[in-house]
Amino acid sequence: MILKQCIGAAGLGGLLLLLSACQMPAGSMSEVQTYYVAPQMADDGGAEDASCLLVKQSSNGTYRLMYSPIVGFNYVPGFEYVLEVEVSENDDVPPGDSEYAYRLVKVVSKKTSALAIDSTVWELTAYQAAGGAMKVPVTKSGLTLKVAEGKISGHAGVNQFFGKCDQKEDTLQITSVGSTRMTGSPELMVQESQFLGLLQRAVNYQIVGSELRLRNTSGSVILKFKPLSEPSLTSGVWEATGINNGLDGVVSIMPFTKITMEFSDAGTASGGSGCNSYSGRYTTEGHLLSFGPMSKSDNRCSAPQGIMEQEMQFFQALENVTMYSFNKNMLKLLDKNGSVQLSFIQKD
Repeated sequence: MILKQCIGAAGLGGLLLLLSACQMPAGSMSEVQTYYVAPQMADDGGAEDASCLLVKQSSNGTYRLMYSPIVGFNYVPGFEYVLEVEVSENDDVPPGDSEYAYRLVKVVSKKTSALAIDSTVWELTAYQAAGGAMKVPVTKSGLTLKVAEGKISGHAGVNQFFGKCDQKEDTLQITSVGSTRMTGSPELMVQESQFLGLLQRAVNYQIVGSELRLRNTSGSVILKFKPLSEPSLTSGVWEATGINNGLDGVVSIMPFTKITMEFSDAGTASGGSGCNSYSGRYTTEGHLLSFGPMSKSDNRCSAPQGIMEQEMQFFQALENVTMYSFNKNMLKLLDKNGSVQLSFIQKD
């Protein structure tokens, strides 16, 4: 973990405030104190690389910046800690350094926070462009990252991507990245290539406030993300807006017809296909999705004209689905090449 190890006038003032609740007895050289460490870090108001721990000395206290390291403490973002820390007086303190030293005695507790690298989907807010400057993504390009159980997935602006990762403590190494093969505008394709390349250069991460930062081997921040409020497959009923007819691409659902789908936590997908009702099994892994054989009722509808042909196209499209993606309240089901097979909107 890259922590700023600095102390100055402002930092010393912060530490003295922190220690005021539990001063060391006169004549004592050290004392064990309790520290509560926040699950995310904070900038110290200076350079971007200077991120500090947030600590307090009571459960209902106020978090303050910790400018000095706690020797022996291996901080992992996304966890709340309660520590026993030995606080000692430093002798012959150089100007600008802390007059106190901190050493871990014991980790009393460590529990997962609501905001951890694998607890949410992350949306890209900035990436390192050629030359080293941070750049904002193309508007509405929707680059995302999900980390879960040794795998990554997400949307790179044009294509869906997937790969493997080794995430231990504060380290993150991404390998075997693959993607679908759709083509977009030159601007989006260049951005996508840079984004996927940067992912594979990441070696560790921080959560600073609510921001996820990935860093390279030199310690530079190369990617920044914010939590994305993404729906889940099982968050409600989905109503189809488009269907791949196998000829001309995605076309709108016929007027006066309705196709719906609902995903259950038990792994069943069901709904109405326009004329009939249907149900069957589905499986997911990351953003990969596949459907089993669907059973359906045996109705024949004559109106509106073409409704049975549309229903046939719907079931054919389902057979082609291999993955899914979200864009706010929109759900897209895609084939192995990233082509849209079905699009849905979440019903209120």
